[in-house]
Amino acid sequence: MNVTRRHRGSHRSVLARILAAALLIGVVAFPTSASADSIDEKRRQAEAIADQLESLVEQLDTLAEDYAESLVEQSELATEIEQAQADVAAAEAQLSQMRGTLYMSAVTQFMHGGRNSTLTNLFASAGGVQDALQRTQLTSIAMNQGALTTDSLDATATELTKKKAVLEKKRKQAENVASYVLTRKGAAESLAEKYQQLQSSVQGDLADLLREERARRERQALEDAQREAAGFKSKYSSLQKKYGNIPSVSARAQTAVRAALSQLGVPYRYGMSAPGRAFDCSGLTTYAWGKAGVGLPRNSRRQYNALPKIPKQFAQPGDLIFTGSPIHHVGIYLGNGTMVHAPQTGDVVKIGPIRWWKVVGVVRPR
Repeated sequence: MNVTRRHRGSHRSVLARILAAALLIGVVAFPTSASADSIDEKRRQAEAIADQLESLVEQLDTLAEDYAESLVEQSELATEIEQAQADVAAAEAQLSQMRGTLYMSAVTQFMHGGRNSTLTNLFASAGGVQDALQRTQLTSIAMNQGALTTDSLDATATELTKKKAVLEKKRKQAENVASYVLTRKGAAESLAEKYQQLQSSVQGDLADLLREERARRERQALEDAQREAAGFKSKYSSLQKKYGNIPSVSARAQTAVRAALSQLGVPYRYGMSAPGRAFDCSGLTTYAWGKAGVGLPRNSRRQYNALPKIPKQFAQPGDLIFTGSPIHHVGIYLGNGTMVHAPQTGDVVKIGPIRWWKVVGVVRPR
């Protein structure tokens, strides 16, 4: 009986130990599983946030280039308005001179007793019949003097009216562009603020995971870019047969590359092209090639449209690489799948990988 109790007690003791061990394992295993699930969820969150930030960058780039385009248009219109004002002033001066010539002809005829010469008829401007009489008399006087005709006077007056209309149209265009500039600037600033808020809202472990995710994407992009560039080289000979008349690389390309690299670390800011202070993407390329003695249009879309295109497989250091549809980013090719560029709000001029699948064109400044 006692043996039985001891045996049962021993069983209960062993069972208790097993249960206790199982509970302990369960307690330990559950937090581990929960922790793994938590980290996986945070990684998914980090990936989603990285996607959002990349999307915001795309939108910001587009707005920034819209803004830069508008600034160029505004500058061009200012020049055109200045010329139109000069045209109007010249036409007014010409018209005034012609009227003065006819006036003196009329006075001369009157002083010498010319026929039908009355100052009242000649120079009154009451409209209707009186204007008709005036034109008739002036014509008669001018023809007698071998001078101007009122047809030429009328033609000059008509031309002046046209020039004034052109000037007024350009002034209205300038007002519309100025309004658009402010709209684009406001939209870009609002989006930049949203970008900064999203980025700064990420804290703790999630911030670390976000940095890791973005670094991973950058590494992957670099590997892909270098692999793609190596593929271009291996196919170079066969591609040469396919494409003819590729412009040669400018001797100034290395100067442009060095100029761009001299600005590494300078902050990005849309609409800026200020060495040592701030650049946007096209501001950097304009500056760099300007240092090489080559003038480029101020924004990426105009640069792309103005310069000789080459297949991306033939890209060489100094060439400009364009991405986006519509085009909204440009960088200077360095070789081996990399470029120097001013990438985005909150970033700086730096060397980065080319995402070849996003490239819409390559041009070669000369």
